[in-house]
Amino acid sequence: MGDALVHRAYFETETRLWAPTVSLLEADRESLGIAEHVGQLEVIRTVDLDCPAVLAVARLSRDGVPPGIGAAIHAARHLPEWGADALVATVEPKAYEGRGLPVLDLDR
Repeated sequence: MGDALVHRAYFETETRLWAPTVSLLEADRESLGIAEHVGQLEVIRTVDLDCPAVLAVARLSRDGVPPGIGAAIHAARHLPEWGADALVATVEPKAYEGRGLPVLDLDR
């Protein structure tokens, strides 16, 4: 499913893919080399954390949310400011339950 999403983004300019850098770091700890792989895909843009984002992720972390998931939640909640609707594409959809975000399960 993830490969199909990347291919779609290559051919449909309205499909934009964003990856928070903190999420990539955590993903690479679980799957060695994934950050480098994602970094080579031109269609995936990274989202760095500015100070307000760090504070939001820190608040979520205090509630037991891992930083990578917190960064994805924060990024998806703030994409409308960039003029886009957002959803979180993940292999861990349960981690986002109750967060008010649409989720695409990449394992389905």
